[in-house]
Amino acid sequence: MNISDALTLKCTVVNNTEDEKLVWLRKEREIKLEPMNQINVSTVCIDPVAADDNDVIFSCHLRRNSTMKRNVLLDVRFIPILSRNGDDQVQIYNGLDVTLSCNVKSNPPAVMTWYKDNNILKLVEGKHRVNWDSGVFSLSIKKVQNEENGTYLCMVNSVLGSGNLTFHLNVKDKPDHVPYEAISAGVVVILLTCLFGIISRRNKIIESCKTHCACDESQ
Repeated sequence: MNISDALTLKCTVVNNTEDEKLVWLRKEREIKLEPMNQINVSTVCIDPVAADDNDVIFSCHLRRNSTMKRNVLLDVRFIPILSRNGDDQVQIYNGLDVTLSCNVKSNPPAVMTWYKDNNILKLVEGKHRVNWDSGVFSLSIKKVQNEENGTYLCMVNSVLGSGNLTFHLNVKDKPDHVPYEAISAGVVVILLTCLFGIISRRNKIIESCKTHCACDESQ
């Protein structure tokens, strides 16, 4: 079946001697049915069929005995659907690592390629790494340089169609590093030096006053 189609699933009890209640599940979650749609014959309508229904198991079983059941695995065909987490503008400092990630859904499976500035990206060992995992097609670049600025394209092609997602990579120079720690340490040393100087000066003044007072008393 294709995306946006309407689908009806039917479950029928046979060779029963009495009425049987039926239960439908989507994955492991029970579907709410009208009372008259539970006895001996039951139907579930999916309209429209969505991409998220692909590879989903619908099951029908007896209410009194869940082991007596039938399963249906949906095979929904659709053109590639792409999305991203975050913005298409990616800013990174020179010398840092960066990863561009494409979320891809496709049935049948698609062929995926990374482009840079409208040309197929030439992958360099130790520099680039392409990965496909749990629906995420990613490109990792180690220690990006200014010349790697540009437009990166995640291109996905299947027999039903194609899709793409664009990322604009902006590599910036690192700002000048100000040694705040060294400055702070220097300020502390200066303040301590001044403090010791003030204390030393104060002690000399006190000693001078004591001497002067002693002289006055002896006279």
